[in-house]
Amino acid sequence: MSAHQPKQSNDSGELPFAPTLRKTIVILLIGFATPVIALLLIVHFISSETTPPAGSRVLSASEAAQRIAPVGRVAVASSASAASAANAAATSSAAAPATAAASGAAGATVADAGKKLYASSCVACHGAGIAGAPKVGDKAAWAPRIAKGEATLVDHAIHGYAGKSGAMPPRGGSNASDDDVKAAVAYMVAKSS
Repeated sequence: MSAHQPKQSNDSGELPFAPTLRKTIVILLIGFATPVIALLLIVHFISSETTPPAGSRVLSASEAAQRIAPVGRVAVASSASAASAANAAATSSAAAPATAAASGAAGATVADAGKKLYASSCVACHGAGIAGAPKVGDKAAWAPRIAKGEATLVDHAIHGYAGKSGAMPPRGGSNASDDDVKAAVAYMVAKSS
């Protein structure tokens, strides 16, 4: 026998790097498939939830529309009188759906409309005392304002107010009608006097 043994031939016809290539392809396929499957399972888990989480409620279409309604509008005009006319037109057209939504709920009373507007808009500032707004129920903070009369309170609520004690945006930043704003003022005064 010779010191060199002859090289064994590759009878199977495979290339010498074929096993490594197969391993690389399998690893790439597994590496790609695993995250894709994981993402599909996560999507399925999220989308298969049909009941709302505990402690929440499903909003009706009108409630959802009211929650995402714009808070204000911008009127661009060449003069102050044109701007106030455009603002009045926008306010009256925007107040109609808000009035219909507030009063259309099976003959809701004025008190209900005031409570509803308070809960949807006013509570943002008057619930926490933001920007100098008196908290509902704080008799000491409301007493000087109530002493000025309900007409003054309603005027400040509808047209806005900026003074030493704080600021109030017109209609509290909502597009509610005058009647609804007046009902909300009456509701807050009743809770705070």
